[in-house]
Amino acid sequence: MNSFLESLDNAFKDKGENEKWMMIGLIVLVIGYLSYALFLPYAEEQKIASEKKKKALQKSIAEHKQYISSITVGGDRDFYVHKYTTDVSNLEKNTLQANDDINFISSQLDELSPLLFNKKSWSKFLNSLTLEAKKQGVEIKYLENEYVDNNGSFGHILEIGVGCEGEYKNIVKFINKIEKNVLVTDVYANSIYMDKNNTTTFSDINISVWGINH
Repeated sequence: MNSFLESLDNAFKDKGENEKWMMIGLIVLVIGYLSYALFLPYAEEQKIASEKKKKALQKSIAEHKQYISSITVGGDRDFYVHKYTTDVSNLEKNTLQANDDINFISSQLDELSPLLFNKKSWSKFLNSLTLEAKKQGVEIKYLENEYVDNNGSFGHILEIGVGCEGEYKNIVKFINKIEKNVLVTDVYANSIYMDKNNTTTFSDINISVWGINH
């Protein structure tokens, strides 16, 4: 650097003021041109890269805003999170209920003896209807039954008609218990109605019993 400065001093030593300023101006012009030529392409590349990054960020922001808008219901961004959580919970409950039903069916299939139907099982079933009605708070008004001979094969054996009265919810529970009796039963017809004063609930229940005569 010192040598360079000494060279400049020697170069300007014998020059006039105008020549000195012309040389200085020329040096500044050369340095400015070189700077322009060297740094302009780099600056343009940086500008282009910055513009691309800006556009990418703007696009990303717009997409995120659109996504948030699509999952927002009634101002709640977590609406679908809550919905799917509830759906999963309901599926778990349904699965547990299905397992209970499967276990119940399996236990019934394991106990084949109730399929063997005779007069003793007939009387036990009729007695179980009255006991279950009492347990569920339902009053039996009439009880009709008719034996069906299927010649020893598995099939329709007994037709039963039950008339009862009580609270609606109790009658529904009573019907549900009938369908889950140890015998293979089918409530194939049922009517629930009120009396003329709409004070008492009545029901006529038609039941078929299936099994094997022996």
